[in-house]
Amino acid sequence: MKKKLLALFLALSLCTIPLSACGSEEPKEPTESDASAGEEELPAFLQDENAIKPDPATGWIDSDIKGYFDKDIELSLKDDFAATVNKDLYATGTFDGAALENIGRKVTEQKRELVNDESVTGKNIEEVRKFIGLAEDMDRRNSLGVEPLKPYIENIENINTVDELYSWITDVKANPLGVAPLDVAGASRSVVEPESYFVSLSKPTPVLQTDDAYYSLSETSLENMVQVEDKVTYILGKMGYSGAQITDIIHRCYQFEKMLISQTADLSLEDEEDVTYTKEEIEFIQGDYPLIRYLDSRGFGECTRYLADSDFVKKIDRICETHIDDIKAMSIVKYIIQTGLYLDEETYNFFVESSKKRGVLEETENRTEEQIHEDLIFKQYLARTALEGALDAEYVKKYIDPGSYDRLYSMTEEIIDTYRMVFSSEPWLSEEGKKACLEKLDEIKIHVVKQDEADYSSLNIKSAADGGNFLEAFFEVNRFGVEKTGEFTSRPVNRNEWDPYNFALSTTTTNAFYYPQTNGIYILAGILEDPAYFDGMTDEELFSGIGTIVGHEVTHGFDYQGVKFDKYGIENSWLPEGDEKSFQDATAKVSLFYSSLKPYSGSGIYNGTNVQGEAVADMGGMRVTLEMAKKRNDFDYDKYFRHYASIWAAQRTLNQERSYFTSDPHPLNFYRINVVVSQFDEFQKTYDIKEGDKMYVAPEKRIAVW
Repeated sequence: MKKKLLALFLALSLCTIPLSACGSEEPKEPTESDASAGEEELPAFLQDENAIKPDPATGWIDSDIKGYFDKDIELSLKDDFAATVNKDLYATGTFDGAALENIGRKVTEQKRELVNDESVTGKNIEEVRKFIGLAEDMDRRNSLGVEPLKPYIENIENINTVDELYSWITDVKANPLGVAPLDVAGASRSVVEPESYFVSLSKPTPVLQTDDAYYSLSETSLENMVQVEDKVTYILGKMGYSGAQITDIIHRCYQFEKMLISQTADLSLEDEEDVTYTKEEIEFIQGDYPLIRYLDSRGFGECTRYLADSDFVKKIDRICETHIDDIKAMSIVKYIIQTGLYLDEETYNFFVESSKKRGVLEETENRTEEQIHEDLIFKQYLARTALEGALDAEYVKKYIDPGSYDRLYSMTEEIIDTYRMVFSSEPWLSEEGKKACLEKLDEIKIHVVKQDEADYSSLNIKSAADGGNFLEAFFEVNRFGVEKTGEFTSRPVNRNEWDPYNFALSTTTTNAFYYPQTNGIYILAGILEDPAYFDGMTDEELFSGIGTIVGHEVTHGFDYQGVKFDKYGIENSWLPEGDEKSFQDATAKVSLFYSSLKPYSGSGIYNGTNVQGEAVADMGGMRVTLEMAKKRNDFDYDKYFRHYASIWAAQRTLNQERSYFTSDPHPLNFYRINVVVSQFDEFQKTYDIKEGDKMYVAPEKRIAVW
């Protein structure tokens, strides 16, 4: 059964993004002698004319790519630190993926172990078990086919009057996805009332994903149309609809959405002060349309203010009166598109095949079939719901040593305190800019491992024994998640809060991150495994592992995105204009350097602008931890740098490396090692790097921003 779930995950899988670390010398044109010297030093098994050659700008080989290493290769720390340190690991041929990806796999394995551990009991884990049980019971899913969706489609078809339409829109049981011609589009921190949130009300997201899709004949737009039409035709065909009926539904959906696009204004946060309304004001302008009833039914009735195009709100009642059949068509299409993956095996396989983009090469070498199945359950089905928080709470209890919390919290405090020295001494920052950076540092909220307590008492998934099915479980968890989001946005802003129902903040994700809306740093339980973190690690390992990662994330509070949010997490530019220009000039050097690199034969050059933000943060993470190292007696820099290299160890196929090279905002892993370490005197001194060594970067050519 697990094998049959593989195709679904392959189409849905999220890109696992490694976290942080990179930099190197200022860009220069490689000379002919430099390039030829690099070729002469190639090991014998790379002499083939089709072999991937070293980067002519640096002389380093792309050691991320499988197949570079055998037992006879000779490498030097002075010339290629990444390849030399990780050589023995790579030469085994058993290391696949990247170090942090392997941490993610271990976390997923531990999640399965937790779910299977019958000694762990309680409401939280029982709801998780019911959800996963229904997902994995493919025999039951197959026996039901598309029948679980049928009554929801029939409810829509049975609408004949505007009153019936309004009753359906506001009925959470009949309309669990909350489909409506005026939708809750999201919640944001208010600028006008900083201690509150506001909810955005707008036209629903088009089934073709973007407004432009209705006016564009691009390849993406056409592909989206084909996918929508294939999926709707497939489901409705199974339900007995004729070809003419299906065509009419799809056509009506498209035409209605196109009309909505023409009738509504696109609002942004900049419009908040002029176009947000109280509940009483919304009630006044809604006319006969049941907007307040809809918001109450979805849990958003107690929010302080609502962002909306008032002209559109005033028109929505008339639109509904004259477009009942069109709204029904749109609703049918939306229910089909959003539920097909929760039905029977044949249906989800069809949806997977339909969703595949042309020209996308799928890579599965790094995962067994068992791992692919587990990723589907834990990284797709469960991880996209508010139920993730229930598993998170039990995971922390079972796998995280309470002593780790104190050590990580203290380390993060020291990182933030050390950045005070870094910013205070930064020559390109003005005195005003330094003051602003220090004020923002002082307000950073530290969140380590433990989310707030969660209450799942109002969640009730029906097991198969009680007549439940996977689609109904999905609807119930979705209802619960929307309810909790509504509750969250109705409360005053609390930057110390860590919402356990927001799956985007799940603590079992293999990550650490900076969140600008709270000016907060988050260290997640899902990254606290070897080599990033483990009990008993030395300061050298702590600083070069999770320390550089946390330092990396703190810098994001002060980069080109971070300067858009002030010390309280409000969208409000705070850095002096001259300092912003100085920062842009400094990061331009990073971009220019990466744009000179060609990691492997035929790669083309880097899009330096794409990776400059993460590269700058990587160097910042190392800068701050090396400053911390100066306060430790007998600090072992060799151990520090070697452990850092192990964090970014990676072995990928050429196709996988090409995908990372062209689309990942982080530099390739071997650059994240070599470029970063080469920026610092401590590295140059530890390994006695001299001019002429490929790891040497003259001080005046270094590109570290911080």
